[in-house]
Amino acid sequence: MLSTFKYSFIFLFISLLITSVEAFELVSGRGDINLFHKDQMKKIDGNSINGAIGINQDTLIMTASNSYARFINDRGDILIIGPNSKVTIELKSTFAGDLIALHDGNIRVIAKKQRKVTKGKFDRIFIRTNSAVAAAETADFLLSYNLFNNVTGLLSFNGESAFKRIDKTHDLSAGQRLIYRRSSKGSQLKYKFHKDTGLSEKLKLANDTLFGDERKNVSTLYRGQYSATFHDARPASMPVKINPIQLTLLYRNTNLDMTLYSDSMDYGQGDDATVAAFPLKGDLLRPAEQVTSYRGQYSTYQKKYAPKAGGLVDIRTGIYIPPENDAIFDESFRVYIPRKIGRINAVNGNFVSPKNLKIDPNKGFVTVNNTHESLKNQQMLNNLLKSNLLLASYQNVSRKKMSMAERYSANIVGVSIVNQGLTHTYNNDEFDFSSRGIELSLILIGNGVIRPFAKFKLLNENFEQLTSSKEVERFYHMNLGLDYLLNENFYLSGQISIDEAPIYLSSTDTITLATINSLIGEVGAKVIRSKRYDIFVFGGAKYNHSNEDDEFDMESGFGFYAGAKAEYWINRRSYFYGDLSYINHSLSIVGNSNDSDIDMSGTILNLGYRYSF
Repeated sequence: MLSTFKYSFIFLFISLLITSVEAFELVSGRGDINLFHKDQMKKIDGNSINGAIGINQDTLIMTASNSYARFINDRGDILIIGPNSKVTIELKSTFAGDLIALHDGNIRVIAKKQRKVTKGKFDRIFIRTNSAVAAAETADFLLSYNLFNNVTGLLSFNGESAFKRIDKTHDLSAGQRLIYRRSSKGSQLKYKFHKDTGLSEKLKLANDTLFGDERKNVSTLYRGQYSATFHDARPASMPVKINPIQLTLLYRNTNLDMTLYSDSMDYGQGDDATVAAFPLKGDLLRPAEQVTSYRGQYSTYQKKYAPKAGGLVDIRTGIYIPPENDAIFDESFRVYIPRKIGRINAVNGNFVSPKNLKIDPNKGFVTVNNTHESLKNQQMLNNLLKSNLLLASYQNVSRKKMSMAERYSANIVGVSIVNQGLTHTYNNDEFDFSSRGIELSLILIGNGVIRPFAKFKLLNENFEQLTSSKEVERFYHMNLGLDYLLNENFYLSGQISIDEAPIYLSSTDTITLATINSLIGEVGAKVIRSKRYDIFVFGGAKYNHSNEDDEFDMESGFGFYAGAKAEYWINRRSYFYGDLSYINHSLSIVGNSNDSDIDMSGTILNLGYRYSF
C-alpha cells in the first residue's frame, strides 16, 4: 500500500512539473506583444520590458507589425518571434523537450546547449506548423510559415536541423489549434484558439517522426541551407545553399526585422538601402556543402526535387528565388551568383524584388507598374519559379517538358527502331551493308549533373553483295557510359562500346563477324528549344584498340561522327525522339592473307520513345 502511494505521488509530482512549469521567459522585445493563456489576454509593450516575464505552457503569443519578442528557457535556449507572427508555447517537459506551434509568421531558434539523448528520453526543441515539423538539439535556424500558401521554410545558420513536410490532416499539424475565418467584410482574418490535451503524445510523435526508426523523407539541414514545403503531394525540397551575402545578413538580423525600405524611399528604388547578391567578397558565412546537384535536380519517381543553388529567400512567403539560367558558378563558395532576380536589404537581409515588381505567396511575381521591363522580368522570374517547382501549385509545370537538370535526375527507359546503311571500302573493293533492328536504352538516375547510361542494339544484316559466303545474320552493339551536363545547353559524354561488325575476308571470300572495342567521346549542344521540343547537334570521336582473332588481327583505328537529334515531349514524363548521324571509321586487319585497310562510312537513323520515372 505504501509502495503504491509512493509511486502515485511521484507520478503526480512529475505530471504537475510538466504541466505547470513556466516554459519560457520573455526577456526583451519591441512593439505590441499579446499573450493569451486560459482565456485571458495580457498586452505587453516590448519597449518597456525591465525584467523577465514568465510564460506558462499553452500560451498563444501574437506580435504586431514591426514587433518582435525574445524568450529564453532554463537551458539557455533562445526563441525570437518576428513581427506579425502567431506562436504557441505548447509544452515544456524536463524529460522530453519543448513543443512549439508556429501558426503564422517566423521564429528563430537558437538551441545553445547540447542535450544528451538516451533511449526512451529525448530533449529537443520541436516546432510544428500546418505543413511541417522541425527539430533542433544544438542548432540555430529560422523557421517561417505563410498562412496563405501553406509554405513552411527552414533556413539553417549553424548546427544540424531536422525538417519534414506533413499533411494538414497529420496529428502533428498545428492547423487545428488556431482556426482562421474571414470576417463578414472579408478584409480581416479572425481566429479561434482551441485547447489541446494530448500535447505529451504529440511530443513523442514528433520525435518518432523525425528521429525514429521508421522515419521517411526527413531533410537534414546544415549551415546556409534552405528547404521548404512547396507542394502538398511532395516531400520538402531537398536542402540547397542560399546566397552567402543574404545568409550573412539574415544571420545578423537577430531581431527578425522585416523592413524593406525606410519611409523616405519609394518602392522599387532605394539602392542605398539594398545590396546586390554579388560579388561574393568580404567576411561572409560559408554555407555547408550540399548533397544535391548545384544545378538543381528532380525525380519523378521519388517526388524529390532541389532548386538551383545560390538563390535568394523571401522570408515572408517562404518562396526561394533561384539564380537565372545563365548565372555564373562561383568555385570558391560553390554556388551560382544571381544578378537579375532581385536585391537584398543591406541591414536585415530580406529579399527585395526588382523594380516595379512584388512577390505574391501564390502567384509568384506580380507587377506594381506595367512597364516593358517589369513585364519582361515578371515572365523571366515566374518561369524560374515554375521550372524549379517552387510555386505552391505543381500543376503550373505538370504539362511542360523536364529541364535538363531534371532529366539528369530521373530514370529513363527507351525503345527505338534503327536503320543504318554503311559502305565498307577494302583497299579497292566496296561492300554496302544495310541493317535494321531495335535499340533498348536505360538511363539511370543521376545527381542533376552526371548520369550513367546503357544501350543495347540488336541488328539484322541485309547484304547487297550476294556472291560472297555469309556467316552473319544478326549482331549486336552495346554502349556503357556517363553523361556530364555542363549547363542547360551543353553536355559531354564518355562511352565504352563493344560492337559486332561484319568484316570481309578476301582470302576465303567470306563475310564474318569481328568485335570492335572502342572508347568514345562526345559533345552536344541544344540549338532550338520550345515548350514541347528540343533540337540538339552533336559530334564525337572514337578510338578502337587492337584485337586478335583466329583468322585475322585487328589493329587500332580512329573515327568520328556528327549528327542532330530532336525530342518531342508528350507530357512531363515521356517523349518521342529521333536522331540522324553520319559516321566514318578507319581501321586495318592483317593475317592469313587478309591484309586490308578498311574505311566504314554511312548514316544511322534512330526513331523511338522514352519514359522517365
